[in-house]
Amino acid sequence: MERGKEFEKSRRRLIASADFAALGDAGHDLKDGVVLTSVSDAPFEMSFKCLNCAAVFWFENLSWENRRVAAWRLNDESRAALANSCIAAAHVAHARVGEVRARYTHP
Repeated sequence: MERGKEFEKSRRRLIASADFAALGDAGHDLKDGVVLTSVSDAPFEMSFKCLNCAAVFWFENLSWENRRVAAWRLNDESRAALANSCIAAAHVAHARVGEVRARYTHP
């Protein structure tokens, strides 16, 4: 049970991180996509998958060795991918706008 509490605490810290917010700002939908990929006494790596474009973003806990409160950041490969916005999300949003327009303009 203690491990589950540690996981949830770490997950909340990750979701509150600036890197997680930056992914959302780029159009990625990461809700409920976390997967614990490695376990020690403290989680040290998690990944999220974008529900729109299926890109996977890896986060690393910089403080896991010291067993301190999680300090999450994107790993270098995921940080490089952050430069690209979620193209799939833009297409989905555009399609939704088209659906709404069609609904209100259909004869």
